[in-house]
Amino acid sequence: MNTFKQKEREFALTRLMHLRDKFSESSQILGFMERLLEFQNELLSELSEKGISVDLSGAESRIRSGKPALNLNSIEWEPYLPYMDRLIRIVEEAGTEEIRRRARELGEMGREGVKELLSRFLRGEEIDPVVRMLFTALLQPILYLFADKISFSQESWLRNTCPVCGSKPSVSFLMDTEDWEGARFLRCGLCLTDWLYIRTKCVECGNSEDDKLNYFVSQELPYIEVQTCSLCRRYIKIVDLRKDGLAVPDLEDIATVSLDLWAESEGYVKVERNILGF
Repeated sequence: MNTFKQKEREFALTRLMHLRDKFSESSQILGFMERLLEFQNELLSELSEKGISVDLSGAESRIRSGKPALNLNSIEWEPYLPYMDRLIRIVEEAGTEEIRRRARELGEMGREGVKELLSRFLRGEEIDPVVRMLFTALLQPILYLFADKISFSQESWLRNTCPVCGSKPSVSFLMDTEDWEGARFLRCGLCLTDWLYIRTKCVECGNSEDDKLNYFVSQELPYIEVQTCSLCRRYIKIVDLRKDGLAVPDLEDIATVSLDLWAESEGYVKVERNILGF
């Protein structure tokens, strides 16, 4: 497993507790996210011990042709659906009344009903936000392990969708690497894969005109920028790991709901919502 990513996921729960103290206005949602992250870490550990198998024949050729390595609808998800029962129990304990109600309804649908909803989700269809959250929470650790088996050339991709699963990024970040200084990466909202992207380019429409891209930085959050595009009216956050080396991009995104509220008040729509739907 990629050492950087492995260390980050091991550290994620500790970082989340720090963010709960730092962002008091987001304490409730971060407390809920803490329960989801505990579930995901447990599932990662269990699946890593058991071992997982996924058909990667043709993955390299798919990537070379500009397609994601995995066809999500061709994967057999049946062996992983029993974990949804555990997730639903956690959500029923920690969620709001509305979240608990929708989770119970999903649990009462039966295996075939859940599989049908999952297929719709994987096809990119709009589904109930709570169901979307549950599927994302379940699939992230599974796809994270699948993604670890897939390699691709960072310089050859440079697209706005994930090279592994084809999903959109929910957040981006800057970091120095051995090969690049101040490189910008996008993080997939579904499998958490990171891939290289052009720093001064809109993630949604590809616009690179300086006068159409704007950057908002809050004085209280100097390590996070909001990149907005006046052409497509989309936005995404950029977490600068050079300013805060302990930041975990997908968790910083969840903690900084205030930036989402600002962007939405200005008429912008997020490129891709995070696991909690923000």
